[in-house]
Amino acid sequence: MTGAGAPARPARAVDPWFLEEGRSEPSALRTATAAEVGDLLRLELAGLDVSLPGPWRPAQPFVLPRQSYDELFDIARTLLALVRRAVLALGGGWPARAEALGAEFADYPLLSGQDNTETAFCAMMARPDLVIGEGGPQLLGFDVSGTFDGPNAAHGLAAVWERTHPGLFFGHDPLATRVRAFEDVCASRRLPRAVAVIGSPGDPRDEAGTRWKEGDLEQFRRRGFTADFLEPDELPEALGRPGRLRYPLGLRNFSPADWDERGLSLRPVYDAQRAGLLLLPPQSSGLLANRKALALVSEGRPWMTRAERRLADRHLPWTRITLPGRTDWRGTEHELDVLLRTHRERFVLKKAIGTTGGEALVGRHTDPTDWQHAVTAALTSGDSVVQEYVEPALCPIELTDGTGTRSALVAPVLSPMLFGDRPGGCWARFVPGSETSDDVSRGVIGVGAGACENAVLTWADPVA
Repeated sequence: MTGAGAPARPARAVDPWFLEEGRSEPSALRTATAAEVGDLLRLELAGLDVSLPGPWRPAQPFVLPRQSYDELFDIARTLLALVRRAVLALGGGWPARAEALGAEFADYPLLSGQDNTETAFCAMMARPDLVIGEGGPQLLGFDVSGTFDGPNAAHGLAAVWERTHPGLFFGHDPLATRVRAFEDVCASRRLPRAVAVIGSPGDPRDEAGTRWKEGDLEQFRRRGFTADFLEPDELPEALGRPGRLRYPLGLRNFSPADWDERGLSLRPVYDAQRAGLLLLPPQSSGLLANRKALALVSEGRPWMTRAERRLADRHLPWTRITLPGRTDWRGTEHELDVLLRTHRERFVLKKAIGTTGGEALVGRHTDPTDWQHAVTAALTSGDSVVQEYVEPALCPIELTDGTGTRSALVAPVLSPMLFGDRPGGCWARFVPGSETSDDVSRGVIGVGAGACENAVLTWADPVA
């Protein structure tokens, strides 16, 4: 089905960006039965909080040509650098930058006050969300923090596909790459290898609350780190205060907003920072996820080179802050209000601050009256951005219900992860659809209920 007022969508073929000539289908190379795949997904992913709602689940990873796989990380790295520079160029320190982006400074209670440190590490961990459009990868938004989804799921799913397709695929490991980013920090700051993974309290009987913690700690310990998971009330004693800190580094595995909603005090973390704990990533990273920063890059900054402008034009859909006035779109000036009301099917409205896709309103899938009200509200408050809609390309995948398999074409959201500027694996979400419906792209912008997760890999060896 299509959204209200949206044109009927013709059947589409697989986009060449996903394909490599001379390769067999991964489904033909799988060494496990459908039942064995189902068992492996259940056993290997238990406790990792991976979304596989079923009945149809992936029976293989998304497998890209090496050129396409590497391109994801190259684009992510370049656009992240542009977003970071756009935020830094707002000047005046991090509190002033938050104000310039329409954020409440009170929502960033863990800004350390050490601007140089915040600046050095604000882009340490990032996960863009991209779809493949006519011009290749198209950036929908960034999640820049220590709490984004994807690392554990991509790591666990890649382990499953290694067992079902042994030796065939390659992928950067997000958990190992994150540790290497911390090694770089230790080397640059001359710090001992000791890290406290700081998170929310959980029920020790809850497997989902313990397995991912142990996996994270094991990755650090393999590389010679002293590593422990600490809850907030454990911080003062565990850090070794007074005296020299037992853990000079902290991995921020929580969102201050989440703690506030649960009535948890940030005071222990704040005190630990004041005692010398380097909390990574710093809370300034959240400003890079503000979609207004993305709009600044899309509009173009005076310091951008021609090459940077070309790359942004190619891989960042037209994005603007929802402020009344004239704007350029497709080479012609328009009143933004009139443009959005006249071409509803061409745009997506998104809150500037919020979870990726969670506050997105897709014009072609929205009732015209509801769209008009949303445009009025966005232009009045100025708290949103508008982004040109990208029709996502289709990718082949084999799905299983645990008893049999079927081939499908889906429109995945691809999320290459960066840790300390290093490629750190790629996570994906997609809507499996049904055996009778080809409407797989409607849920892409706000992938949520009914979406499956998967790992994105490439071939381990060149094509013969």
